[in-house]
Amino acid sequence: MAISYEYSIGSVRAKEKELLSKADTDAMLALSDTDSLVAYLRDKGYADGQSIDEIINNNRNETVKYISDIVPDPSVFDVFSYVNDAHNIKAIIKGMLSSVDYTKLIVEPNTVDPEDIVTAVKENKYELLPDYFSDAAKKAYEILAHTADARLSDAHIDIACMRAQLEKAKETKIEFLIEYIRTDLFYRNVKTAIRACLTGAQKNFYEDALFDGLEEFNKHKIIGEALKGIDALLDYLALKDRFRCAEAVEAYKASPARFERYCDNLLNSLAIDKCKRAGNGAEAALGFYIARQTEYRVIHIIAVGIETAADAETTRERLRELYG
Repeated sequence: MAISYEYSIGSVRAKEKELLSKADTDAMLALSDTDSLVAYLRDKGYADGQSIDEIINNNRNETVKYISDIVPDPSVFDVFSYVNDAHNIKAIIKGMLSSVDYTKLIVEPNTVDPEDIVTAVKENKYELLPDYFSDAAKKAYEILAHTADARLSDAHIDIACMRAQLEKAKETKIEFLIEYIRTDLFYRNVKTAIRACLTGAQKNFYEDALFDGLEEFNKHKIIGEALKGIDALLDYLALKDRFRCAEAVEAYKASPARFERYCDNLLNSLAIDKCKRAGNGAEAALGFYIARQTEYRVIHIIAVGIETAADAETTRERLRELYG
């Protein structure tokens, strides 16, 4: 019998009971060492593992398998996996050029077989890669090999990734996913512009590093303001009425860490608003998948807080909004 979205919605609503809650974060914040954090997650049934990374990786693998088993079209989730593909391409190119082992850096889920990336780079056969990555990977390799400019090399792959994500989101015709990806790409570009501005980047870097596929992100105007300095860039962004940009600028002025948290919470709020009560389509499964990614970030933040002996309130201020 073919799987339907009605079935997946029912399954996800039952599965959501396993998501972490505020009570879980309170309990984890009260722990004094990472061994206790590992034990807490293991006892809760989050996943098996002897370390935080192992538990998260195992839960991620279980989540990917679960999603692929309960939705009619798992390819909808490729829009998120492209980010892992981009990471793998960058890691393999850098590893092969520097003769450093990259195998432990490979991440999943992905849509491009890492062995295909290795062959493409080693044998100059970039046609083995999907069209949306092939030219960018070749250009990234050439830049790194001839100039050692890792930032510019990465930028070409990141742009290709963003273009692929936006095209895939539009292809799905899922309004929530399109809005989610547009918001994510907007702020990824803003972050790139801010970093470039703070480091005194030249105009040609902005031209290569910023994505021009969003009408909400006027690339040439952003470049002009960024070249004037960080205050001019922030003032321009604060005037934009899309993606709650004025609030994001205020968060950045408070601290870069608060800005990062604001951007993540904005994306989470989209998922909560559009997916948690969705009664048809892929939104329920998308919300669950996004919720898990947020949980991994929260667990990592708590683990770092424990390792650095930060007080619970300081760590709590960095936590992202949970879906569960």
